[in-house]
Amino acid sequence: MTFLAPLALVAGALAAVGLVALHLVARQRPAAYPLPTARFVPDRRTLVSRLSRRPRDLLLLLVRVLLVLSAAAAFARPVLTPRRTAVTRVLLVDRSAAVADFGEALQRAREIASDGVPTQVLAFDSAVVVLESGQAGLDSLTRLSQAKDGTVGSISAAMTAARRLGADLGATSDSVELVLVSPLAERELDDATDTLRALWPGNVRLVRVSVARDTSGLPTLERAIGDADVLGPALGNRVVMPGSRALRLVRRVPSAADSAYARSGGVVVRWNSIGTRESRPTALAMGDDVIVASLGRASIGAQGVVLARWADGTPAAVERALGDGCMREVSVGVPIAGDVPLSPAFQRIVNGLTDACGGARGGAGGPVSPERLRAIVGPAGLARGSALARGTELPTPVASWLLGFALACALAELFLRRSRDESAMPEAE
Repeated sequence: MTFLAPLALVAGALAAVGLVALHLVARQRPAAYPLPTARFVPDRRTLVSRLSRRPRDLLLLLVRVLLVLSAAAAFARPVLTPRRTAVTRVLLVDRSAAVADFGEALQRAREIASDGVPTQVLAFDSAVVVLESGQAGLDSLTRLSQAKDGTVGSISAAMTAARRLGADLGATSDSVELVLVSPLAERELDDATDTLRALWPGNVRLVRVSVARDTSGLPTLERAIGDADVLGPALGNRVVMPGSRALRLVRRVPSAADSAYARSGGVVVRWNSIGTRESRPTALAMGDDVIVASLGRASIGAQGVVLARWADGTPAAVERALGDGCMREVSVGVPIAGDVPLSPAFQRIVNGLTDACGGARGGAGGPVSPERLRAIVGPAGLARGSALARGTELPTPVASWLLGFALACALAELFLRRSRDESAMPEAE
């Protein structure tokens, strides 16, 4: 049991102390002495006050103290609260087409739920499915499998369901942890996401998995890329349409024909340092994707929009608009030997550098910006159960009982005071 207005208890305790202090002040008539001038004494009852070590009228004092304390306890609004656990968890698992490997998401979810914390599992794509808690929920998630219709997940829908479930869990938990297993792609966020995120009064633990390579909105290739090419793992599944005004990859100085190809709406990418044998350890960054490897580095012009940068901030790839299309220049040399072409981060960078002009792409899009990522994660600290489950206390009739008891004490106090006054009347004559 807890009290919604505990200050009322403090006020009641102070009032009880005041009653005890008043009962220590004894009031009585002084002793009578015969005086020859007694006829000049006013004909009224005379009382004097003095401090006593022991309060008088103990029964009356007890009734008054019980009256004050019971009334104060009633006004303090006692309510029942369910038994609470220390921490519970809401686990949101992305099963949409934005996830590159749903098996990876399942594995991460099982690792998270293996620490013994009570976990409620929710699966989401554009809608949310509330599953059982613990291992049973993970088994149900496996049977659901991944969405196959290309549906992109909705973080807003997931946050709404998590907040609704958090209100129930917060009534029985001191803290609630929210874990999001998702690639957090751009198209999974919308205009309502930030507002709905603000309704969760705590941190969101983000466990990122690989984002699916989106080839549906990427430009088609004018010519096929061989399997032995270092860009083959990233571009090997790209649609090839000979003669199309889409993507032309050149490894020499662009010609007048290449410029005309770009002006007519195509994308020309000059990447002439592929397969270099001269490389050195460095870092390459594009958006949220960063790779650290031995890469070749050539000089390029600084004109245009920078798409990728080296660790020292210098441009690694730039784009320049030309007519209805654009021309790109990439200075990244990929070693012939090594597993850099197989790196998911490198493959995402390659797809970004061979995207449509301006990066216009369908599907789930790339990873969100660092600013949006920080906004989703939020400040440190778990959500407090009391903040999630306001007003979920169970009603109790204790307050009515206390008021009834206070009323009975008031009637008893009135009876005792009247009886004392009646017994004192002969003494006053």
